Amino acid sequence: MKPKENSVPVYKLTDLMIDDPQPELYDIKSDDFNIKVNTPLVELEIFKKYFRTDCFIIFLVLEGEIRIDINLEEYCAKKNNIIIVSPNDLKRSVSTKDALVSSIAFNANFITKATDTVKNISEVFSYLTYQSLPLWTLEPKDANTLKKLLEQISYRTVDIKEHPFGKELLYTHFNILLYELGGFAKKYSIFKSTNLSRKETLVMNFVSLLQQKVKFQRNVQAYASQLNITPKYLTETVKEISGKSAGEIIDDFVIQEAKIILSDSNLSISEVAEELHFSDQSFFGKFFKRHTGISPKEYRKLD
Repeated sequence: MKPKENSVPVYKLTDLMIDDPQPELYDIKSDDFNIKVNTPLVELEIFKKYFRTDCFIIFLVLEGEIRIDINLEEYCAKKNNIIIVSPNDLKRSVSTKDALVSSIAFNANFITKATDTVKNISEVFSYLTYQSLPLWTLEPKDANTLKKLLEQISYRTVDIKEHPFGKELLYTHFNILLYELGGFAKKYSIFKSTNLSRKETLVMNFVSLLQQKVKFQRNVQAYASQLNITPKYLTETVKEISGKSAGEIIDDFVIQEAKIILSDSNLSISEVAEELHFSDQSFFGKFFKRHTGISPKEYRKLD
């Protein structure tokens, strides 16, 4: 039985780091990014019930076995398997057996900063959809490639204070990880039954439209009209499938796009507002601060 929506906690990335706090990294927020390599996976009671997260999580199983429930389906991951879960996925730890894993977790803030030069990020991330199963079985050589890459990323987090381009090297290795996973997806990802529910198909079509039009269209009614449904039905369906309303998803996409554009120091705040088709700089500033807690100018200083 699916748990009631209001009974499902949403854990932040820092909540997943119980008894294993990550040292603060130079100019990298520890609540945006975390990596562990060659680490035993410890069972914790708080993850025995359904939960969601504010971050993506990727596990590579090195030894042993993990059983995990994702969106009400149980998966068993063994050596050379990877598990990829998205923030809105409904998840629950079932059991672990002598599990040794390397894992990486990152949220939208980290993705925005790390991938600001990746022009085809939506294509690279295409495997993170409801179309693909979250468990892939890699060939040993590909599993080894991923293992070594995660070790390199871990090393770069330690080396970041010492190297004059430490942050750039970390981001570069992270982007390589995304490209490797994008390549592996074409080889290993197994698509769910083509008989997707009408609601799942609707949500995927909505997200696809949003990716194309987020810069100039932020109205739920406009998207609903293009999908030939009512705004109420779109909002309720997106909420049921993803855990967020259509409006919340739109706002998330707008903020992510705004952060990417703000990274371009050649554009003024006013020009960024114009690029995103806000009526003026003031309206854009209020929107951005309402969703991030800081102004666009303050965000730009964080870079």
